[in-house]
Amino acid sequence: MKPKVLLINCYSDNHRGAKGNPNFIPQSMATVALAGQFHADKVALQLYCEFARGPFENLKSLAWADLLVLTGLNPAFDRMKQITAYARTVNPGIAVAMGGSLARALPLLSQRYFDYVCQGDLEDIGAVIDDVFGPGYRAEQPFPRFDLARWPPWFGFAESSRNCNFRCDFCSMTAEGRRYFSYGADALPMQVEAMGYKACLMVLDQNFYGGGRRQFTEKVGRLEQLYRAKKIGSWSALATADLYADPANLVLAKQSGCTGFFCGIESFSRAQIAAFKKKQNLLLPQEDVIRRSLDAGLMLHYGMVFDTTERTVADIREEIDFIVGNPNLTLPSFLSIAIPMLGSPLFQRRLDQGALLPHLKLRDMDGCSIICQSRDSDAVTADFARKMHRGGLVSRRQLLRHALLFYARHGRKLSPIGMASAATTYWALSFPGLGTNGRDRNLKYSARTYFANTEALGTLYTPQIPMAEKMRDHFAPLILTNDRGELHPSVQADLQPKAVQLTPSTKEKPDLECSYPNWHA
Repeated sequence: MKPKVLLINCYSDNHRGAKGNPNFIPQSMATVALAGQFHADKVALQLYCEFARGPFENLKSLAWADLLVLTGLNPAFDRMKQITAYARTVNPGIAVAMGGSLARALPLLSQRYFDYVCQGDLEDIGAVIDDVFGPGYRAEQPFPRFDLARWPPWFGFAESSRNCNFRCDFCSMTAEGRRYFSYGADALPMQVEAMGYKACLMVLDQNFYGGGRRQFTEKVGRLEQLYRAKKIGSWSALATADLYADPANLVLAKQSGCTGFFCGIESFSRAQIAAFKKKQNLLLPQEDVIRRSLDAGLMLHYGMVFDTTERTVADIREEIDFIVGNPNLTLPSFLSIAIPMLGSPLFQRRLDQGALLPHLKLRDMDGCSIICQSRDSDAVTADFARKMHRGGLVSRRQLLRHALLFYARHGRKLSPIGMASAATTYWALSFPGLGTNGRDRNLKYSARTYFANTEALGTLYTPQIPMAEKMRDHFAPLILTNDRGELHPSVQADLQPKAVQLTPSTKEKPDLECSYPNWHA
């Protein structure tokens, strides 16, 4: 009988029955890439993404699996614990592995809950496969299992590199210090051949321009070949603002079928950008980045990150009014309160300042909750967070005016897909509850406070089946700070500066090779 493996990408929902976002763009590649590490003919696989499909509650699948593999972003740690408790209750012999940024940020704490804590790249799962099943169950040539993906049929997602070459102050990758490397120019054609035709291919690199002009030109050349051969209808990617310093980059991208990029604009305040240490965003004014993109016929998506510890709400609202009042700017695709990721320089600075709220829960570091002391009163800050989350920061009349002027000025420059994607930004600001902010919209639950230390725990924190007493801790939220805003004892060993050292088996090696054959460059 084949070994059975369940791969779950966890998400930080609070309530049972929360709605997934199956049509949100982009979707995660995590479980698809992990599945490619297992031998396709010798291992039975099930994949589940909580972001796309909502909280995982299939106890039969947990009873079926021999190995449970969990991954997810930092706020999903509680969900990983909860799913593990269910798995060990219905299937005591199951092995549980977890990995990703959480394993690197909290390796010591993670060992209390999971059998295997993979601190390196996804290839670390290979050692777990050998230990649980014995030799012969790894993929001979690891490659993403696109055949198992449940994505919107007109979109495909791929990668051409890992990590980022910049070190922004709030980013988890800065905390990890992991170096950027490229898979090589042939990586994208190989993935497209495997997934088949897609109307839009989205390249989910942390930085598509991370390898500089030469690698960018090579990758764009391959994408143009795919576009001319009608193997993709268009493409887009995530890239940093230094891409826009050379207008020739935009010409190359446009002629290769690119519809636009997502770029980490974050703020139009130069002081805020400098505080975030986003030096790539200081090469050009943010307005010029967007103007150059639109003039080249490329849509530019971006997010806004508001640091209420450094800025007043009035200042932030002036920035929002500036954006909405300028039809030469695209609107932000999302709004977020600044998150000092675990172990990042910003996290350490806020900790040293005593700015982290007491009794801070990791699950509330979601971009919608206030997690640090603010310059304004609690009432003013909470009202801002509520309107950001539920709508009301910008009137629909303002949005309609911006849309009409924007389309009049740029409608002929952008492709139909580019214009359609531009329309999604108006929808996101008008009806935020219909996107990721509204996963609980059909549920009755206590009103939010928008302060991380007073938010009520939802129904997912109550077991749905009887649990052994030793599993109760799996349903307690991970608390990061004590009543004085200092590190909680449960995370001190992991989050004290320089307290954690990777084991020799998981240290990055200077000659690290990608698992995909002949991709590394």
